[in-house]
Amino acid sequence: MNRAIKYFLTAGFLFLIFIGKNEKISAQDADYKAYTLFLYNFMKYIEWPDPTGDFVIGVMGDSPIKNDLKTLSENKKAKGRKIVVKILATADDAAGCNMIYIPSEKSSFLKPIADKMKGKSVLIVAEREGLAKKGAAISFMVDEDDTLKFDINKSVIDSQSLKIANVLIQLGILVG
Repeated sequence: MNRAIKYFLTAGFLFLIFIGKNEKISAQDADYKAYTLFLYNFMKYIEWPDPTGDFVIGVMGDSPIKNDLKTLSENKKAKGRKIVVKILATADDAAGCNMIYIPSEKSSFLKPIADKMKGKSVLIVAEREGLAKKGAAISFMVDEDDTLKFDINKSVIDSQSLKIANVLIQLGILVG
């Protein structure tokens, strides 16, 4: 196995232990901890053109992931930058975000957010499968073995002036 992939997986496992220590984890919590782990690794393996200031993650709506992201922001940094979690009610609220997470129940916001962020260095990550083909840079999917995976739309990432590490491309599924 490639050393970078081993590191990615090991760091992820340790992170899950870190944020889940001394807690009883329900199935739903475990899912959001996994999504949070992936988002944290996306921060590490994607380069933004302006690596200064706080790293702002916008979460569309009142998704349960916000709790795990807030725990993450209290304990980790994104390449030396403070992580800030911002709850978004509309596409207009997305200004100033570096990454935007769109939960399944808010997938109708993908197009307005993608339109607002066009040409800006913002990584749009969607929880619902198939949305990488519809304008998100990355979308999650669960395969037949209940393994969480992700689709990557490289053309969207390139159009946002973001640089994705080869390790993510190898771990993800290219859809565009």
